[in-house]
Amino acid sequence: MKRALALTMAAFISITVAGCGNSQTQQTGTAAMPESASGEIFTLGLIGPLSGSSAVSGQILKNATVMAVDEINAEGGINGEIPIKLVAIDDEGVPATSVTAMQKLVEQDKVQAVIGAQASSCTLANMEITEAAHIPQITPASSNGAVTESGNDYIYQLTATDELHMRNVMSYMTEEYGAEKFAILYESSDFGTGGYKIAGTLCESYGLEMVDSEVYNAGDTDFSVALGKIKKAEPDFIIFWGYHTEVAMISRQMLQYGVEYPVVGQGFNSPELTKLGGKSINGIMISTAFDAANTEEKVQEFDKKYTELYGEGYDQNAPQSYDAVYIIKDAVERCIADGLDYKDGEVLNQYIRSTAWDGATGVTRFDEKGRMSKELLIIKIEDGEHVIVKG
Repeated sequence: MKRALALTMAAFISITVAGCGNSQTQQTGTAAMPESASGEIFTLGLIGPLSGSSAVSGQILKNATVMAVDEINAEGGINGEIPIKLVAIDDEGVPATSVTAMQKLVEQDKVQAVIGAQASSCTLANMEITEAAHIPQITPASSNGAVTESGNDYIYQLTATDELHMRNVMSYMTEEYGAEKFAILYESSDFGTGGYKIAGTLCESYGLEMVDSEVYNAGDTDFSVALGKIKKAEPDFIIFWGYHTEVAMISRQMLQYGVEYPVVGQGFNSPELTKLGGKSINGIMISTAFDAANTEEKVQEFDKKYTELYGEGYDQNAPQSYDAVYIIKDAVERCIADGLDYKDGEVLNQYIRSTAWDGATGVTRFDEKGRMSKELLIIKIEDGEHVIVKG
């Protein structure tokens, strides 16, 4: 990630400290923003954890967003004449900081659309601000179903919801492994507890019994008690619902304590997982909407461009962030083609809701609640490489 970070830091045009704790606003782009043929500029906000424990995920999200903005600006901008000014702000992965950061994007930077946040807890906290301001917001990473069950007409999930992921996990484990019982180990965040609740709701419909459930806090390092309870419960498989830092440590401790069950889940599809977990994560399975192991042309095209620019691995949030920029671009262009004012947030929002964008992650459509729906993959880590076992 050092090379990726260096490339992105070199791309900053200006950095100003925002009046919201330690958050920073960064106006960024690897290519110079072109002159506006129309005199108009589209201001796009990006909010995510550019520092803190989730900074790797936030940096990946930002890299892909910058990549899309630069491509569009290299062609003159939206509709060939409206450059995009990208304003990225750090929320540290902390809900309270995310609220303050979003207020700055909306009130001071006057953004016309927002991409982010990464953590579900942050999106749930900040999306009321964009809703009140009638600014469309697309989260490429927050998968908690509560995000789009809220009745907020201005929020979109360009990532599969936790329910879709859980159905993918349970159907695969019952059909391919003949599983009848499972344990779940989850983080005590909106994301983690949401996954736990969904597992409890869905398991019966898949003929599964939850024989144990254990919770941990972000930053925990000792999982021996939870793993001991899970081992005693003798599940057919374990569901992990958390992020890569803790999942890597849990995997190492499973190896240490001889806890040998198939593991599957989501939230930890990060290049850092292999670096932190080493051989202990061999065999772990992940539910995802996108993986570079997919041989489809658009997937490989995205993978090549991202890798050439940043030289590091990435997760599904990268292509989802990339597609989010193009969905907004397409919505603006359709507004213009219909003779309508894209600067009116209500109008732009209607065009985003009606999208059918065919991008790196396939064709994206949103349902009436703003949820993306796609067929999901299951990948398995084998000797540090991703192998698609369900696609």
